[in-house]
Amino acid sequence: MNARPSTYLQGLGSLQLLAVLTVVIGHYWAHDTVYLNSVGVSFCFVYSGYFTRKRHAFGPGYGLKDHGRFLWNKLARLYPLHLLGIALGILGSFLTWHAGGVGPKIMLAHLTLTSPWLANPAYYFGANPVAWFICVLFFLYAVAPIVVRLLARIPTRWQVALIAVLIALEFIIGYAPNIETHSRLLGRYTHYALYQFPPIRLLDFATGIVLFNVSQTGWWQSARQRLTPRHSTVIEVTALVGFIALYYVGKQWLHPHCYRSLAASVPAIIVLLPGFVLTSEAGGMLTRLLSVKPLAALSPLGAEIYLLQFGVNYCLLSLYKQTVLPHYPIAYLLVRLCVLVGVCWLVHRCMTTPLYRRIALTPTDHR
Repeated sequence: MNARPSTYLQGLGSLQLLAVLTVVIGHYWAHDTVYLNSVGVSFCFVYSGYFTRKRHAFGPGYGLKDHGRFLWNKLARLYPLHLLGIALGILGSFLTWHAGGVGPKIMLAHLTLTSPWLANPAYYFGANPVAWFICVLFFLYAVAPIVVRLLARIPTRWQVALIAVLIALEFIIGYAPNIETHSRLLGRYTHYALYQFPPIRLLDFATGIVLFNVSQTGWWQSARQRLTPRHSTVIEVTALVGFIALYYVGKQWLHPHCYRSLAASVPAIIVLLPGFVLTSEAGGMLTRLLSVKPLAALSPLGAEIYLLQFGVNYCLLSLYKQTVLPHYPIAYLLVRLCVLVGVCWLVHRCMTTPLYRRIALTPTDHR
């Protein structure tokens, strides 16, 4: 029996939730998890590109008024969480006696979503160290119609070739040993230029858009319609094994002081995500596992978990530093994850959803 579209979308939504949790675990665990963070961040950007293109064609009838409505709806969903994440970050820093460094200029950069445009960690990390992600995401949403229309002018096979060349170039730059100390062009700003700088993330976002374009080609559609659930299971397991293998290879080769996530992790991501997109008409075993009720209930919390992770953690640190929990790392990690998910569920239910319904504009047909 073919998987319903809702199940397919739920499976991909659960994949994004797991990607967000890898970022959180990477931040909480602090044991050589740079690459874990990088894969999760890149997956979220590629996933955003894919679903932005899936839901919005940005065709000839799409104008400035439509784009204003599109951006307002994104702001209505994410900006209140952005503000809450900043507030919790400041509160947590005071509770843990790490206050300081969040001056008016930094706050202005955060509030205007311009912090990742400034090559200074005090700005792009600021009160909420993950706020830069949302600032970059809004930039990508702002330029999405331009990217989609430019790619639409290029045959699909050349889109794939273009993305492959750009990733290869970035791969060479990102893996160059000691690039921070020997590069006259980047120097000590290597991490910023290859990780936080918004235009560099266009490559992640465009990779997702190209993935959608490929999924609409005749040969892809024909292959997808011929799949059975058994075939889908084989593809999904193969994609997962390939992802793990490429993850391991990338982690072993990655230079520890130059963790450009896309160069390192896209070879893994472009194996995993297309595999689950391909099996959309006949979901396999892994898609069905990703669609179980617990994951289905938690998958809408991805934005909350991502944006509030540091604020909640700072507040918990002020409570737990006198307990025995920090001496048991696994238990400490699980407690923080459970508390984070619980807080985010309350925020999603009591703030995000009601507020979005109140202030979001009625979506229009952008096809």
